[in-house]
Amino acid sequence: MSLQDMKLYAINFSAFTLSFTNIDMVLKIILLTVTILYTTHKWYLMYEENKRKHKL
Repeated sequence: MSLQDMKLYAINFSAFTLSFTNIDMVLKIILLTVTILYTTHKWYLMYEENKRKHKL
């Protein structure tokens, strides 16, 4: 058994282990948080742009 085989087994074992954890729920929460922050930032930029246009 070579070192390359051991690396391959380690990668497969890691992927197998991660598939049985709650990584799916963590990724969903991260995605939801990023989406909310992105939307809030876009709304803020639109608000500032409209405020600047109406000031002129």
